[in-house]
Amino acid sequence: MPSIAFIPKRLNEPPVVFRGMTGKEVVMMAVVGFASGLPLGIVSAWVLGAIAMVPTVCFLFAGAALWFGGTVMRRLRRGRSTIWFYRHVQWKLACAGLPMSDAGSLITDSTSYRIRRDSYRHGGRS
Repeated sequence: MPSIAFIPKRLNEPPVVFRGMTGKEVVMMAVVGFASGLPLGIVSAWVLGAIAMVPTVCFLFAGAALWFGGTVMRRLRRGRSTIWFYRHVQWKLACAGLPMSDAGSLITDSTSYRIRRDSYRHGGRS
């Protein structure tokens, strides 16, 4: 039975959809932009008296978040795998002591090890 000796790593990674971001990242960035534009949209609707300003401002913020967020994500991830950014954020949160679901699976402590024998003998022999 023939088998594939080499499968490129790129086959298992999600495809890039827009400005260097995957589909999940595009949705995440659009939702964050939409939510961040909501307060300004509400204030502008109240000041101008036009309720249509709420979705207009929200969608403008979502578009700006996609445009500038894609540039930032590309620069952060340059030459690294797609999962690197998420693991880096997860590690930073774990180092800060913030609660996470996978906090126990990350190594956050560092220490120095020495490779030599101690000056005393073990086991009580002299």
